[in-house]
Amino acid sequence: MPKIGDLIKCPECGGESRVVWVSQDAKLAAIKCTRYHNQISRPPTKWASNVETKMKKGIVFLTDVV
Repeated sequence: MPKIGDLIKCPECGGESRVVWVSQDAKLAAIKCTRYHNQISRPPTKWASNVETKMKKGIVFLTDVV
């Protein structure tokens, strides 16, 4: 079971990331990656279907704890 502050692999890129939150039942964890990832900056609308993405650092992923 990971604890807050532990260093583990990012589920997206495999880089170094840190555990920032663990659920009470220890089944979910929030992991903050130190690398850059694409993030959707504006959701598509019914008039504009193109999706804009931006590179952001420090994205948090919610993952299952193994």
